[in-house]
Amino acid sequence: MRILQLINRVPWPLTDGGAIGYYNAIKGYHDAGCDVTVLALNTTKHYVEIIPNELLSIATWHTLDIDNRVKVLPALLNLLQSSSYHVNRFISEACELKLKELLQQQTFDVIVFESLFMMPYLGLVRSNSKAICVLRQYNVEHVIWNKLAQSETNIFKKWYLKILAKRLFHFEQSVINQVDVLTTLSEDDAKQLFEIGCGKAIHISPLGITVPEMNSASQTNGIFHLGSMDWQPNIEAMEWFVQQVWPQLEKVHPNITFYMAGKNMPSHFKQYESNRLKVIGSVEDAVAFMQSKQIMIVPLFSGSGIRVKILEGMALGKAIISSSLGAQGIDCENGKNILIANTADEFCQCIGQLLNNPVLCESLGKQARKLVSEKYSNTKITADVLRFYKQQLTQKGN
Repeated sequence: MRILQLINRVPWPLTDGGAIGYYNAIKGYHDAGCDVTVLALNTTKHYVEIIPNELLSIATWHTLDIDNRVKVLPALLNLLQSSSYHVNRFISEACELKLKELLQQQTFDVIVFESLFMMPYLGLVRSNSKAICVLRQYNVEHVIWNKLAQSETNIFKKWYLKILAKRLFHFEQSVINQVDVLTTLSEDDAKQLFEIGCGKAIHISPLGITVPEMNSASQTNGIFHLGSMDWQPNIEAMEWFVQQVWPQLEKVHPNITFYMAGKNMPSHFKQYESNRLKVIGSVEDAVAFMQSKQIMIVPLFSGSGIRVKILEGMALGKAIISSSLGAQGIDCENGKNILIANTADEFCQCIGQLLNNPVLCESLGKQARKLVSEKYSNTKITADVLRFYKQQLTQKGN
């Protein structure tokens, strides 16, 4: 199968869920014997100077530099328009020219739009290719921004976020029926797309994970959060945790240490740092970092899709405490392979439960690893989605 993936960033380094999700999809196709070509925007935010061999070995790469930073004047001028500023930042004339060249030179069976933000190029694809067009929704974007607007207390910011969310909603609603099929990470996301009028077939395709070798050494009383700290839901989650949970937690468990890690850590988190609260920022080796700690926390209250870091933590046999939303889309069971907490008191109780019960901590980790091995291996996930693509190609007569 000849697959072209259109991606809104170069997925490297593999330090955040977005990069890991894109990389695992590409590698899964490659390992299954597909001929994979990738056209990726090399954004200022995630700029990669040299494409590493790890990427070059699994696909043919075409990258185009784009400055998609949020700029005050264009953002304000966009208020006079009806288009989505989020989406506009990923439109590039150079990308259009390169994409047209690729489509005229090669024939593809499937073209995957990896995220909503590559959908402005759909018209060009339709004009130059008969391939099956797939929109892969890693998140239902307007839902995220609606929740951020709801939780914002600043009146001006709340008003502006509502506008952004509304425009994202209209764009999302307008494009979901223009592709041939969609894939989502969870049934919840598929349901939300159906609710806003999606009439196309949707295949549930969770993120695939490679299950690594176990390393049993971990720090007793070490709890951690690891996630991209330039993503608003993670910022919101950590502000809530350090303000609402941490003060009462360290009173009851004075020997506990909390490690907050993730790339692009906002500077204001440094004000919370102490001997027992470590603000680390980026880590060179995410797997080694997670293996060295005992308990993982994911107190997310906005966002959609599947949290890659939860699946990675499960694959490493970590005991995980998550909000209901954070665990959304993962076929986990509270008390068996994860603990669910939705309030400050519940997070404190769950953390204390694990600290006082090493047997439970170990059992949760083992069951979590088993779940990932059985349901979320990259090989299985890729095989399922390729079967779906082949069915669509047969129906279309390609």
